[in-house]
Amino acid sequence: MMEFLFGRKPTKKPVPGDRVVPLHFFENSLLVQGNNMAVSLVFEAVLDPQKLRDSLEGLFRLNKGSSGQIEWHIPTQFTAERPAISFAHVDHGISATEHPAASKIPKPDTRPAVVGDPDDLESLTWESGYKPGGISDYVDSDLPVLGLRVNSFTDKTIVVLQWQHVAFDALGLQYVVEGWSSMLWNKESEIPTPCDFNKDPFHSFADGTKPATENHILADNRVGLGGMLKWGLGYGVDMLVRAKDNRMVCVPESYWGPQLEKALGELRDEAIEKGEDPSKVFLTENDVLTAWILRCVVAEMEMDSSRTVAASIAMSLRKAFEGDLIPSSAEHPYIGNAFGWANVLVSAGDVATKSLSWLARQVRCAINEQGTRAQHEAYYAMVRESGMGLPIVVLGDGGMAQVGFSNWTRAGLFDLDFSPAVKDAGDFDLLPCTPSYVQENHGPVKPADGFFVFGKDQKGNYWTSACKVKGHWDKIEEQLKKDFEVIS
Repeated sequence: MMEFLFGRKPTKKPVPGDRVVPLHFFENSLLVQGNNMAVSLVFEAVLDPQKLRDSLEGLFRLNKGSSGQIEWHIPTQFTAERPAISFAHVDHGISATEHPAASKIPKPDTRPAVVGDPDDLESLTWESGYKPGGISDYVDSDLPVLGLRVNSFTDKTIVVLQWQHVAFDALGLQYVVEGWSSMLWNKESEIPTPCDFNKDPFHSFADGTKPATENHILADNRVGLGGMLKWGLGYGVDMLVRAKDNRMVCVPESYWGPQLEKALGELRDEAIEKGEDPSKVFLTENDVLTAWILRCVVAEMEMDSSRTVAASIAMSLRKAFEGDLIPSSAEHPYIGNAFGWANVLVSAGDVATKSLSWLARQVRCAINEQGTRAQHEAYYAMVRESGMGLPIVVLGDGGMAQVGFSNWTRAGLFDLDFSPAVKDAGDFDLLPCTPSYVQENHGPVKPADGFFVFGKDQKGNYWTSACKVKGHWDKIEEQLKKDFEVIS
């Protein structure tokens, strides 16, 4: 049951008896293998690290096979020499406010604001002196693919979950942490058996055995060779060469709530004017948040009004392919990588001059229209044709401004209740113990303007972070102040 959730990779020499499974389509790419991930959960309580560890123990290994391809190697049993997960507990013996890194945990503001640098907590996130190097860190050592690091203070606990991106994506993370929580609450019987790991349900995306039935909506916007070279010299250099700053932004409910209501009101009024049913107007909180972030980024860049702005929004493929390539997630969740993209192509001038409701609707339309099974199949048909070896195809033009979004809200990180792990809490009437703050660190690939949205905390604050080219966050801070002053 839990054996499918987690994995590790073995020593350089495969161990006899291990079950060997090739990596799936989505895991077999540099885009995924190039990033080691860590999510930090801050709890305002002292938690028992052993309870956290015992509830998380899991199962998988990675290695290179004789063909040179990376594979999962799954041990028949785990031992002290080959544990299911890596584990470290650091008892700092002081309050978080006394610690040089923990004292910098960002706190929410009363207005949208840059509230901190996630990299300030890197010394608590990784082992001392470690810098993420991608999948080679796992293939060339005996490091388990999943790790747990618990930092204990006298007033709070920072729980860090580490993994190589080949293990799972953001929605896969949801199933992992839900399973972890269920184990902690002694509800193992409620954990669904994951989807069969031995076969790749998305293999048809790689070999084209299930051809697309329609063209992609943005097929005419594929960037050609000349455009790719131009784009690579711009965005590619920003991503791989130029120095970047990492920052966390907090958006309080007192700001995004009225923005959502205003956007819905404007679109309903517009529907009435057109003779349409206003009750069918639909936007999510994240639609408005995504549009708002995009507007802030475009404003600080001060770009030409005719320049294309491309927003790439990561989407899970699970819902679209349930009952076809994969079973129902409620019965057998797919824990791995299964992502597609919704692409919004607009001009900088439209972003700057049109309403937030207009831009939020572009986001919602892109997700609805490009999130169907047929459109995902059409997208990956273009991926095969590109021959790039990456599960992406670049849409827009060579001179566009690129902004990425990875929304982790559905992972429910802020809703995790770890109260059974609270020390000296007693057995009855456990008070909820949910994270007050969530962040991620990753590397070595750090795209510029790639925004992670972690979700909404118990007080209604949304949290989002991104790396931007060094010096550009100062402009964002100025823009946030201007934006807030105008709205106020």
